[in-house]
Amino acid sequence: MNRPRETGPSSDAPPEGPPSSPASAQIPLRLRVPRALREFVAVPVLMVVVMVALAAVSIMGDQSHGPAAEGLRETLGHFIGKDSASGTLSAVATGLVTVTSITFSVLLLAVQQTASTLSPVVFDQFVRRRTNQLYLGLFVGLALYSYIVLAAVQKKTPPVIGAFIATVLTVVALACLLLLVYSTIDQMRPDNVVRQLHDRAVAAHNQERRLVTATRRCSRSAAPVTASVSCPTYGFLESVDLERVVAAIGDHPDAEVELHVTVGAAVVAGEPLASIRHPDSGAAEAVRREVAIALPISRTPDIDLDASTAIRDLSNIGWTSGSTSKQNPAIAAQSLHALSDLAARWLREGDRTGRAPHPVVYRDDDVDTVLDAVYSAMVVAHESHQHQQALRVFETYEMMLAVAAAHHRQRLVDDLEAMNPLTNQLPPSPALDRVRARLDRSA
Repeated sequence: MNRPRETGPSSDAPPEGPPSSPASAQIPLRLRVPRALREFVAVPVLMVVVMVALAAVSIMGDQSHGPAAEGLRETLGHFIGKDSASGTLSAVATGLVTVTSITFSVLLLAVQQTASTLSPVVFDQFVRRRTNQLYLGLFVGLALYSYIVLAAVQKKTPPVIGAFIATVLTVVALACLLLLVYSTIDQMRPDNVVRQLHDRAVAAHNQERRLVTATRRCSRSAAPVTASVSCPTYGFLESVDLERVVAAIGDHPDAEVELHVTVGAAVVAGEPLASIRHPDSGAAEAVRREVAIALPISRTPDIDLDASTAIRDLSNIGWTSGSTSKQNPAIAAQSLHALSDLAARWLREGDRTGRAPHPVVYRDDDVDTVLDAVYSAMVVAHESHQHQQALRVFETYEMMLAVAAAHHRQRLVDDLEAMNPLTNQLPPSPALDRVRARLDRSA
């Protein structure tokens, strides 16, 4: 008697395993909306809302039959004819749309040219600048205002008030157009691009202070690592929700969370983001779930929260400008100047750990990132044989040695020793020899 064959999994079925991670990061909506409002959307939307409200007020004024409204229309009728009011609104609406589209297209070409020369971060700076957002919101809002008022026109009540307001705002918009053209040209100057990156790095470093002050620099727990958080996808660490992590630890007082990456760090799928120390694996797993939510991954780093992104952009500008690919030592010097100021500020700060930090370990690596960028400037000077840039780098190290604490001072000395093979191959320079001699005595 033949026994029936036991059925098993089909050979065509896909192998079992963990669910696949998304190809790239999807920013959670709770973070996407505030970031979009902060970076670009808030100011233009606010201007459009103001223009729509102004359109509603002008429509009510034009269609009202009260003595005050009629007197106002009679007065404004000396400037705006009743027969030409609708034509004025139509001309303003169509003209602004045309002028806005052409102007911004040309300006974006100028931005693209500068970005190809310096760094793609120029696009980000152009979009984030509040004045540019204000101008765009004004042009779009005024065009929308004209269309709304024009759509509400009635035969018995010509839009005298609406046309007068549109005319005044058009004059203001054209004046702003001149300012926009000038400010865009000014923004594309290399020194302004570098200055903006420098200022954003300072602001992000100060923003990160709250996180650094409230956390530890090294682990103080003797408990074993019983849970860990891995990166679910490819992207950048958007931020750290410290309040959520602390709340999770509060339910398990013996826990400690050690973060392995900093805000803005580039991460890949499966990379460890955090470790949880706790004697009980069940409690550690409960903390792990909350920590995973508190470490959102985004497609791009947020320059408002991450100083290292601005530092990398400054280093990139200095590299491309100072190397043989561009051979523009002036821009390289401006980049190094900004990095030198950041190093001078942050080396003086020392340890930023607060008096009662939470049981959360977070690295404060802004100083190390700046020092890496300054060292790269010497590598570029060696590659392009620019002894003037090498002199500036050595002067930067001389300044840093004068203000650095002991633990950073040893890092500077090690960097200078590693530079010797590079600097020995530079063209002869008496000024370079003198600053090297001073560094040898101070180190």
